Amino acid sequence: MSSSPRPRPPSTAMAEDGGESRDWAEMPSDALAAVFGKLDVSDLLTGAGLVCRAWRQLAATYSTLWRRVDMSHQADLMENEEAEAMARTAVDRAAGTMEAFWADSFVTDGLLLYLSVRASSLKSLQLSLCLNVSNEGMAEAMKGFPQLEELDITFCSLYGDVCQSIGKACPQLKCFRLNERWTFQMDYGASDGMDDDTEALGIANNMPELRELQLIGNNLTNDGLISILDHCLHLESVDIRQCYNIQMDDALKSKCARIKNLKLPHDSISDFKYRAYIVSSVAYSGSDLEVDLFDDLDVVTDDDDDADFNDTDDFDETGSDGAMYDDEFDV
Repeated sequence: MSSSPRPRPPSTAMAEDGGESRDWAEMPSDALAAVFGKLDVSDLLTGAGLVCRAWRQLAATYSTLWRRVDMSHQADLMENEEAEAMARTAVDRAAGTMEAFWADSFVTDGLLLYLSVRASSLKSLQLSLCLNVSNEGMAEAMKGFPQLEELDITFCSLYGDVCQSIGKACPQLKCFRLNERWTFQMDYGASDGMDDDTEALGIANNMPELRELQLIGNNLTNDGLISILDHCLHLESVDIRQCYNIQMDDALKSKCARIKNLKLPHDSISDFKYRAYIVSSVAYSGSDLEVDLFDDLDVVTDDDDDADFNDTDDFDETGSDGAMYDDEFDV
C-alpha cells in the first residue's frame, strides 16, 4: 500500500520560483554566530539582532560576539547617550569575557568605571577624543584591568600623573599610546614651562614591560626620553613624532640605537590615523604638519535612517543603562 507524501517542513518549503526556500531562523547557532561576528555593535543591537526571536536570543546570549567591541566611530552616527547605552549593553552581554573595547568621544568616567567592574579580563582598551574622561576616573577604572596589555589614549583630556596611576594598576602593559595635539606658542621659550617630563617619568618608573610606546605631540624632553629608555628595557618601538622638545644629540642617538622601530619628532605623520585632528602650528607652516583638518573625516548628514534609541525612560537605574536594548525571552 502506498503512503501519501510527507509534507515538507517549513524550513524546506518550496519558493515561488520553484527553488527551495529556507527558514533562516533555524540556522545552526555556530553558523549564525559566525555571520553576526562580522557585524558591529549597532548592527547587532538595531538590525540583525531584532529580526526574529531566534536571532535576537543568540545576539543577547552568545557572549563570544561581544568579546571584542569596536565602537570607535559610533559617536558620528548617534547621540552620546545612545552610544553609551549600547556600550553598556555590550559589556553586559559579554558576561565578563570582553577582551577588547575601542570607543571614541562618547565615553565618560561612568562608562569607564562600568566597564572596569564588569570586564576585568580586558586586554585592549582604546579611547580617542574622550574629553569627558578625567584623570581621576581613568585612575580608578584602571584598577579593574589587571590583565590589560594595550592602552591607547589619543586626544583625550588626560595628562600629568595619569601614567603613574596606569602603570601601577596594569603591570602587564606592553603597548601604551598617549597622543596629544602639539601646540607651540611663539612668545613662549623652553624655560617658560612648555617642557614637561611628568608623563615620561610616570612611564619610566611604572611600565617596565613595555614593548611599544607612542607619544605623539608630547612635551617630554631629552631627560624624560632617556629615563624611559633606561627603565623600559624591552622597548622595540618608540614613536615621538611632534615631540619638539626632543633634540637628537649624540647621547640620545646612542640610547635609541637599540630601538628597532624609531619615529622621530620631524618624521611624517601621514600614516597616523588621527592626523586630520592635529592643529598645525604657525611655526611649522609649510611642513607636513600642515594637514587638511577635514581630511579623512566622515561626514554625518541628517538623512541617517537608523532607529532612534534615545529613550531614557527605559534606562535601568539599578543596573546597566544599556538595559533599554535587552528583551525578555520566553523559555
